[in-house]
Amino acid sequence: MVWLFAVSVGFVLYTYALYPLILAILAKGHELPKPLPTTEDNPLPTVSIVIAAHNEKASLPVKLASLEHLDYPEELIELIIVSDGSTDGTEEFLTEQFSNSEKKSFIHYAESKGKCGALNEGVAQATGDVILFMDARQAVSPNVAKALVPYLADKSIGAATGELVLSEGNSLEAGNFGLYWRYEKWIRENETRLFSIAGVTGALYAIRREDFIPNIVGTLLDDFETPISLLKQGKKTLFVPGAYAFDESNDDLALEFRRKVRNLAGNWQSYAKNSWLYSPSKNPIWWQFCSHKLARLLVPFAMIVSFVSALIGALMGNGFLQLALFAQVVIYVLTAASYANLPGTNNKVLNFFKVFVQLNAAAFVGTVRFFGSKRQISWR
Repeated sequence: MVWLFAVSVGFVLYTYALYPLILAILAKGHELPKPLPTTEDNPLPTVSIVIAAHNEKASLPVKLASLEHLDYPEELIELIIVSDGSTDGTEEFLTEQFSNSEKKSFIHYAESKGKCGALNEGVAQATGDVILFMDARQAVSPNVAKALVPYLADKSIGAATGELVLSEGNSLEAGNFGLYWRYEKWIRENETRLFSIAGVTGALYAIRREDFIPNIVGTLLDDFETPISLLKQGKKTLFVPGAYAFDESNDDLALEFRRKVRNLAGNWQSYAKNSWLYSPSKNPIWWQFCSHKLARLLVPFAMIVSFVSALIGALMGNGFLQLALFAQVVIYVLTAASYANLPGTNNKVLNFFKVFVQLNAAAFVGTVRFFGSKRQISWR
């Protein structure tokens, strides 16, 4: 049992600690790619901003206000918003906002097609050389178009994505989610230095319109399917620091849990569909994909194995595994106490464990939902 415990714990440590450290060492000395300079022979392209929105009437005023301040020639930008089955007055709001503008348009339909279906509709109407995908909820920094679009003048680059910046929120849990995103961005930056990242920030990424392949309606993660369709053609996806989409860390752990379950189930959906990702000869970022993407979904099962193997070993009288079991029980009991908001449990250490356990519980549930449940998982 000791070796089984050691392997399972080692897998968790490799995924969350050793892989990022090895990646950082390998990426050291590699500079982040730079965009080709804009010249008469390489002018700024036209851009179509495409946004899918479902019941986002409350969010759209802030979004539209941030788009008014983009540092990009106004005559080169068009805005297309797709109202996907909205019932909260989004259609009426967009009618009022866009009635006198030739560069702004929207599509509305009553029956939801999901996010990928909505994006397909938006791109079909777009006329720009570059599609700049955004979410309806987040405001963006003024430089996003100028920061992302020029990279696409290089034909070896398929997509460029920005940073999702999370506020710290009002709770320690929200702060730890913000810390997790900073950790993720560090990994993505180093993966970009080596060659390419596997996915993009769905709230902010750019591709050439000619490279867009419509996703099957019902696909959960356009922000993974689209960049890997480009990766399959040998085109890189870059993480570009400094191009920001601003969001708030969620204090509602239940809502955050549901979002993670959806996203992680969506990962399995894409992994099952794209079997070439598992081949080192076909996938140029095979190591990064296995270590960063795939391993994250397997960590909860390694955690289960580590607990069960420690339990069996403890019952067999192994002193080391008795200590290992005791340590795990203490961590899980304290985490449960923190979830119950018991006195003395609201601190950074226990809230870190709370977020870690929640992320891996979501990975477990997302896996079960994808492989074992017939219930449809909505993009919302």
